[in-house]
Amino acid sequence: MRCSLLLSSLLMMTSASQAQTCAFASADTQFNNFLKSESLPGGAILIGNRQGILYERYVGTYTANTVVPIASASKLLSALRLAQLIDQGAINADAPVSQYLPQFTGDKGAMSVRQMFCHTAGYGDDSLSPVLTDTSITLAEAVDQIACCRPLNAGYSVGGQFSYGGVSMHIAGRIAEVQGGGDWQAQWQSQFGAPLGITSIDWLAFGLTTNYGIAGAARSNLRDYGRALHPLVNAGRSNGRRVFSAAAAQNFALDQVGDTPIAYAPANVQPPVRYGMGSWIDGARPATEPPLIHSLGALGFFPWVDFDRDLFGVFMIRGSAGVNARALPVYTGMLTSIAQSLDSSNCAPVEAFEEIFVDSFEDDS
Repeated sequence: MRCSLLLSSLLMMTSASQAQTCAFASADTQFNNFLKSESLPGGAILIGNRQGILYERYVGTYTANTVVPIASASKLLSALRLAQLIDQGAINADAPVSQYLPQFTGDKGAMSVRQMFCHTAGYGDDSLSPVLTDTSITLAEAVDQIACCRPLNAGYSVGGQFSYGGVSMHIAGRIAEVQGGGDWQAQWQSQFGAPLGITSIDWLAFGLTTNYGIAGAARSNLRDYGRALHPLVNAGRSNGRRVFSAAAAQNFALDQVGDTPIAYAPANVQPPVRYGMGSWIDGARPATEPPLIHSLGALGFFPWVDFDRDLFGVFMIRGSAGVNARALPVYTGMLTSIAQSLDSSNCAPVEAFEEIFVDSFEDDS
């Protein structure tokens, strides 16, 4: 065992010594031009793989300490905590909500966490609902309001359609509080964030509250969001810890929508509409190949994971209304350029993770 570990380490060190620093000039140029076109004061790019950070760059006023609201990029962060609880057996992804929150009755009582986090639960087109943005109440009080007084959307049924929104994820966040042992934010930070060395992420982007905007009110710096993504390309491990199983990580690559009718999707989403747990699945890539997923926020924050290349990254900006629609084709071009750069060069991480040296030798049960 020790001999194998030493050999693996030596081979990696030899390979790294022959490799060059990763350069992504074309992606950089596209990003810089977009910042100028939007008159933005700064931005940042992070690109990593299983072995470490390949590239990290800050532009203009942005630094490693810059924290921005990430809007709908919150969905993927929230899904990571739900996946952890599902993996631990604290939540059954397909159990009816009434099993955890008995105040949900009738048709609403049949919703599952899986449906809530892939927008097929019977709600949708509701991201600006006052029950999500009321900072004077708790998450529990908000979900009680939904249970008593907010029916499913007219014409909708549980599991009958895809409709992007925030109300159903709010309900799932409350289930996580009940089954996870306390306050959403505190549990996310202690059970998921702290093991990965994350310090900047919280759900207070729009003010102090305990009515956490599960689907849209988180904030983060560049590197911390990258820390949250790394377990998805490293079989559920990062920072010397296992945060969930390899199977849980791979579940993020699965399309949860399939042939479900599309009732509502944002205008910038091009068909075919594919969605996993808290993240979009790139419809341009054939469904038979490992996907690229992302969780683009309304303010332009763009976290992504390429399961084919075991890559993850974050394109970080804070723009104005509509910037996400303008940014998406730019980001798509950047992703293409990044893939081309990696295909044409042998480059090594600028910061290697020690995790890779132990991953293959642990008991993965």
